[in-house]
Formats: sequence, C-alpha cells, structure tokens
Amino acid sequence: MTSSPDETVDPTPGATESTTPSARSSVLRSSAVMAAGTMVSRVLGLVRTVLLASVLGATGGVANAFGTANTLPNMIYILLAGGVLNAVLVPQMARSLKHDDGGQGYTDRLLTLALTILLIVTIVFTIASPLAYYVMDVSGSTPTSLGIAFTYLCLPQILFYGIYTLLGEALNARGRFGAFMWSPVLANIVSIAGLVWFWSVTTPEQVADPDRWTWQMVAILAGSATLGIVAQALVLIIPLRRSGYTFRPNFSFRGVGLRTASTVAIWAFGAVVVQQIGLLLSTNVLNSVPKGYGGTAAQQNAFLLFMLPHSIVTISLVTALYTRLSHAAAEGRTRAVKRDLDTGLRLSGLASIAVTIGSVVLIHPLVVVGWGEENGRPIADMTIAMMLGLVPFTICVLVQRVFYAYEDAKTPFWMQVACTIVAMGLTLAALVLPMQWRGPGVALAQSVSYLVQAILGWWLLQRRIGHIPVAGAVRTYVRLALAAFVATGVAAVVRFGLESQIGSTGRGPNLVITIVAGGLFLLVYLALGRRLHVAEINQLLSPVTSRLPGGRRSREAADTGVRRGEP
Repeated sequence: MTSSPDETVDPTPGATESTTPSARSSVLRSSAVMAAGTMVSRVLGLVRTVLLASVLGATGGVANAFGTANTLPNMIYILLAGGVLNAVLVPQMARSLKHDDGGQGYTDRLLTLALTILLIVTIVFTIASPLAYYVMDVSGSTPTSLGIAFTYLCLPQILFYGIYTLLGEALNARGRFGAFMWSPVLANIVSIAGLVWFWSVTTPEQVADPDRWTWQMVAILAGSATLGIVAQALVLIIPLRRSGYTFRPNFSFRGVGLRTASTVAIWAFGAVVVQQIGLLLSTNVLNSVPKGYGGTAAQQNAFLLFMLPHSIVTISLVTALYTRLSHAAAEGRTRAVKRDLDTGLRLSGLASIAVTIGSVVLIHPLVVVGWGEENGRPIADMTIAMMLGLVPFTICVLVQRVFYAYEDAKTPFWMQVACTIVAMGLTLAALVLPMQWRGPGVALAQSVSYLVQAILGWWLLQRRIGHIPVAGAVRTYVRLALAAFVATGVAAVVRFGLESQIGSTGRGPNLVITIVAGGLFLLVYLALGRRLHVAEINQLLSPVTSRLPGGRRSREAADTGVRRGEP
C-alpha cells in the first residue's frame, strides 16, 4: 500500500470545487437525467420480465433454460471485459483528454483493441455454445437441447454489450451522461415487441412442452432479446458523433501508453473471474431447486428488484462522480476525492436505506402484482434476503470506483476474493436448508458477502488515502433509517388494514395495497427526513418546493447546510 498523501493544501485551485453547493447540485442534475432514463428502462424491464413470466412461467424448466441462456452472454461479457472496461476506460480517457489531439488518438487505439478482442471472444463462445450451456447446468435439470438453441442466438450479445459499454464510457469521459442510461429503453422496447409477437403465434401448451418448440419460436424469443442489445449499442453512435468524437479504427498500439491500462485490466479481469466462479456455483445450486420453490428464474427476478434502486440512484451517481474522481485522483487532489466519496455515500443512502427497510413490508404485494401469488412468494423471500445487502453493496461500488480512479485494480481484486470466499461458503451451506429456503439462503449469502467486502474495502481505502471523515454521512444514515422505520410502520398498518378489507390474494387487491401503502411510505419517509434536517432530501425536492410558497427559503437552507458540512 502507498502512504497517505499530504492533505494540508490542495495542489490546484480547483480542488475546492467539490465542496460547493453548485458542485453537488451539478452531480444531482447529471444524476437526475441518468436516473430518469434508468427508471424508464427499469420499468420497461419489469414489464418485459412480467410478460416473459406470463409467456414462459416464472419457475419452470423452459423459463430456467431461457434464463440461463440469456444470462450467459452478460456473464461472459462481464467475466472477460465488463469489469475490465469499467476499471480502465473512464480514468484513461479522462487523462487522454489533455493530449494535444483531445484524446482522439488514444481513444481510437483503446476502442480498436477492445473491439477486436470482443469480436474474437464472441465468435469463439458462439461456436462453443453447447459447452457454455452445459457448464451453467451441469445437473441437466433444464431442457438441454432447447437451452443450447437459445444460447446460439443469445451469445452474439457479448459483442454488443461491449460496444454499448465502450461508446457509453467514451461519452461519460466527455461529460455526456444521458444517452448511456437512456439507450437501454430501446432494448426493452424491442424485447417487449418480440415477446408480444411470440405470445401471438404460440399456445401455452406448446410453450410448456420443450419437445414442441420450433426454430421459429426459438428465433423470435432469443432473437428479439439479442436484437434489443444490438439496438441499445448502436444508437450511441449518434450522441457520440454530436459530442465531437468520431471513431476511426487504429491498430497502431505501440507508444501510446496502453501499458498502465493493461496492468489495471489484468487485475480487474482477475476480480471478475473470481466473481463469476461464485456465480457459477450459485447458479448450479439454484438450478437444483424444483419448480415452485424459487430457482434460477426466481433469483433473476429477485435480482431485478434488488438492482432497481441501485441502478436508478447509485449507478447514476457513480457515473456522474467517476469522471470527477478520476480527474481529482490524477491531479493529486485527495480532499476532493474524499468529498466526492462523501457526496456519493449521502446521496445513494437516500434510496438504499429506504428500500432496505421498506421492502420487508412492501415487496410481497409488489411481486404478487408482477408474478402472481404462486410465483410471488419465492421471489419475495429472495428479494428481501438480497435487500439486506443493498447498503453495503452500494458502499462496495463507491469504494471500488475510488480505487479505479487511482488506477488501482489490485486492491478491488482482493476485495472480490474475500467476498466470493464468503459467498461460496454460505451458498454451499444453503444446500442443507429445506427446499423452500434454499433460494433465500443463497440470496442471504450474497448479502453477507457484500457486508464483508464493504468493511474490508473501507479499511483498505483508508490505508490508501488516509482517514476518511464519515461522521456526517453516519448521522445522515441514522436519520434516514429512523425516517424509513417510521414510514415502514405506517405502510405495515395500511397494508394489513387493507388486506383485512379487500383480501390479500390476486393481482387487483395487491395492486391497490402496493400503490396506497407504497405511496404513504414515500410521503412519510420524505416528510420525516426533511423534519430531521437531511439536507440531501431538500436538494432532491428543491426543483418542486422552490415553486411553492416559502420554497425559496427551503432551498437556501439546504444549500447553507451543504456549505456548513451539515448532514
């Protein structure tokens, strides 16, 4: 580990930038644009998932086969490139913008190299589709031939996941954040259209029997999923050209400073390999769970709900902060790095704490609306177990990005090793649980592993950059937790009161319960948070409250709280 930098003076006049209210408001504005895109995308993704469950079922063999096949390209992409590109692209591109050509040459070479590797990987894995699917379902508990057919059409997604990330990160490095988060909306629209088409040309009896599937059915279902990823990637060419950058393939890789990027990439790749080993184990354990108890398909639905607040809030914040962190780290402005980390912790806590606590009461009626009573129970249990790890997972992501901003991927590798060891041990322990608790047991193993990783990562980060003040963030978290507990109590009273009047079975009653109880939870949470002087809530609501009588004073009070460093 390196020693802590001298923090007595920030090296540049711009070092104070991150402490101003306008800087934090800038992060909020950028995050809001991305969060809006992510929210629309996630809502459409939820519609797609519910439609898919209606067409294939949520827990059966055919659903698990398609779920496994459609997960493979994303898993392989993340294994071979996803974590690597996230670790390398923004810090390296941010530094290259200072070159005389504005980073054109460096970015061209970096993208050319990455695209070449991705193309080769995609071709190899598509040819090896049967082997790739077998590794994901060693027990043979899903219809293997159908799963392999799905896999042949899904694996080309690897290349286009890569193109999406490469072009999106090039936009992020140039401060253009919106398109990266809005383009998945197009992917979901294409996928939903494909599912509607599939539903219109098939019958439930035909879908339920793997032996009655035709190549037309496979092509519509898996092909539309892949076509959505293609559209998501290629649409980013338009905003990238408008930003002033046009990609020109350049195969001259020598002498452009790719050695540092390669070192970071190797460690990031190692971390993803370790992560996927754990995922491989959990997938096989979940594939051993019989229909109705919550296997792979149920886990994917639960993970979708788990990732919803993370994607809307945390990823939007991290994307907006990552470029700032990279510039500050490159210029040696350690105080600015710490302030941006504090900003990320406080703002992400607004959602992660509320969702973690509120999910205990609100998740069950929500999943019944989406997946029905029979399928909803295992999904709800797994989601609640996952949500317990949402706050530490958020901290892990923020800490990891700080290390990447310093071009350090070695430390996150060891963080991931610790996380995976804990997760694998607890996942194996879940095999001794009764069948109905095996899925939630695997989800809880994930949550515990995130907690271990967050504690280890924070300790290692303080060794790297010195003491990180957290008193303000802790006070904010305590106040948010108090507001969330009170709001959850109100939601519980409303939920169980409504259930006694209109019943608790069926989509209709649960939709009413979700809207009423969820709406009251949100109102109580935000109102009590403001009463507890959580400045971030005032900043979040200021575009609305500033238009109301007395709203200007509230906005000024929120800005004053930020200037004084109040939580």
